[in-house]
Amino acid sequence: MKQKFIRTILCFFLTAAVSAHPAYASQEWPSDVSIEADAGIVMDADSGTVLYGKNIHDTYSPASITKVLTSIIVLENCDLDEMVTFSKNAIYNVEADSSSAGYDTGDQATVRDCLYALLLKSANEAANALAEHVAGTTEAFAEMMNEKAKELGCVDSHFANPSGLNDENHYVSAYDMALITRYAFENEIFEEIISTTYYELPPNARNPEGLGVSPGNKLIKKNFPEYRPDVIGGKTGYTSIALNTLVTGARQDDTTLITVVLHSRGTTYSDTSRMLDFGFGNFRSVSLENNDTTYSSLNSNLTIAGLPTSSAPSLTVDPDSRIILPNNAEFEETTSSVSFDLPENAPDNAIAAVCYSLGEHQVGTAWLTLGAERSESPAIPEELLSAVPTTIAQVSYEDEAAAENSSEKDRNMEEAADSQSTSDSASEPDQNTLSSGEQSQNTPDENPTGGALSDGFSVTPILIFTAAAAVIALLGTALAVWIGKSRRREEAERMERRRKRMERLKETGVSEEEFNEMMKNRRLSIPLEPDERSPRRKGSSKSSLLSQPKKKRTRDSEFTLKKRRRWKR
Repeated sequence: MKQKFIRTILCFFLTAAVSAHPAYASQEWPSDVSIEADAGIVMDADSGTVLYGKNIHDTYSPASITKVLTSIIVLENCDLDEMVTFSKNAIYNVEADSSSAGYDTGDQATVRDCLYALLLKSANEAANALAEHVAGTTEAFAEMMNEKAKELGCVDSHFANPSGLNDENHYVSAYDMALITRYAFENEIFEEIISTTYYELPPNARNPEGLGVSPGNKLIKKNFPEYRPDVIGGKTGYTSIALNTLVTGARQDDTTLITVVLHSRGTTYSDTSRMLDFGFGNFRSVSLENNDTTYSSLNSNLTIAGLPTSSAPSLTVDPDSRIILPNNAEFEETTSSVSFDLPENAPDNAIAAVCYSLGEHQVGTAWLTLGAERSESPAIPEELLSAVPTTIAQVSYEDEAAAENSSEKDRNMEEAADSQSTSDSASEPDQNTLSSGEQSQNTPDENPTGGALSDGFSVTPILIFTAAAAVIALLGTALAVWIGKSRRREEAERMERRRKRMERLKETGVSEEEFNEMMKNRRLSIPLEPDERSPRRKGSSKSSLLSQPKKKRTRDSEFTLKKRRRWKR
């Protein structure tokens, strides 16, 4: 109960503190960059803030940058030393003259080697083999790809295969592809593979001496003019429909950027370099731990009924949280808002999400969490327990002797309190304790709950009323959120049941319309007569229509097949 009360009070003061955050005139957002490709984006990896974008929600064929999502699903579902077998479908379900690592039907390779072949050599047969290894079929793996994309917040894209083959149902947007690439670079193994400039694949039937593979991304190759030392790695792609595509991750100091170029006519590297120069030259990453003290000061100053909440769980912002700001803007110019509607991927101990904005641009989000109870917090002073017995829960004693000792101690404390009340009342009280002398200084005219009991927040009737209103509002919001989530969950379950039913119907070769017609006919074919074995109720003096013998049921005898069919129509 104590923890719930403290959480509620913290939420109330949190809302008040954030609402009081000063707002300044927003700085102009940098925009001095352009690209030649049809679509592109540069995104801050830490905050997810879009620094620049062109047609970021238009959809295009992605080509082989699809394999970034493929590799992440494989890494999250497989051990690197698992063995993958290449089926006939994996080898031949590719476009003619497409990228290959030389595998043949029946070959086996580890997941690790397949991933290097996938991301460096862009081997399409490796994509198919990995998909079959994880999901059984490439079609089932495509469903996993769409589920993962939805989980990452993608709303514009749809995937039909693991390699990026041309398909009208296979498309992405620059924004969605940036979300996928940003997530991929959070995986250390992915970053290690994508940044490798050379890897030796083991021997197989077609390559008895092994095969050396290197990435097609010129930005990480020192012997190419496009080379950039700040680029971590990336993935290229090309088909006749997608044209040139490229995703890239780059890092300078504390700032990591993600770029995506779609539907380019040979300008992927120049467009990527322009966006990286723009991002690193005009923005900087800022740590919230070193700048936002709103929550730490709230945590240290908050008192409830004159008692410090230092024994309560600590209110903290994720220390790794960062926001992105233009170089000509300061942290004090940002505004923050609190959202208690947390997504499914929020930490278990998160109570809110703090969203930071600069003008119309959201520049980052941080989780606000309640930590564990702090053991170094001081206990309630013993003088307070004896001097204010009406506000402290009574202590149960084990025996009469203990009770007598306690009574004697109470009398001594009362005498000490009386002597202290005659001493100099101007002495400074201790910040963390409330002595018995302070209690004696309160006159009958003073409101014991209206004065400032300590340096922190004090509880007045107005504050109590405000806190109660805030609690009611929070409970109402939580109830509304819970109802909304329940309805969405029920709707999702209903749609899932319908999807499974459609899959079963598809397997049997029956359309949904035919199934509905069959169910309608089945309902109409149920006989109107009841089960004659059902006994009649005792004490019934009147025979019901259903309990009469068939010869007495003139309506049923006249209800011919012809009339039944007419009733059906």
